[in-house]
Amino acid sequence: MVYVFAVLTLAILSCLSALAGFRVGDLDRLPMQWDLNGQPTWYAPTWIALGFIPLIGVIVMAIVAVSHGPGGDGFGVARPMVTVGAILIAAEIVYLFMLRRHLSA
Repeated sequence: MVYVFAVLTLAILSCLSALAGFRVGDLDRLPMQWDLNGQPTWYAPTWIALGFIPLIGVIVMAIVAVSHGPGGDGFGVARPMVTVGAILIAAEIVYLFMLRRHLSA
């Protein structure tokens, strides 16, 4: 049951990135980081910018799942998996918020 949450989290991250991809259209590069004044400090190709957090999600959730092993009833991995999923979704939302703010300026 816990792994269903991991798949659901990855699906949410992928959908958010896909929707952002439709919004940015044919831009070649997107900002990846902003300074304290809200100005982009560096850019990456669009596919890297939008695929970064979902890819990190796959890697981190796989590490959490493997590190807790197959034994038990799954509750030992539930808390870390939910925590990681919530942080990843929050990071994606913050990134998309900053991206929207940058593109509308």
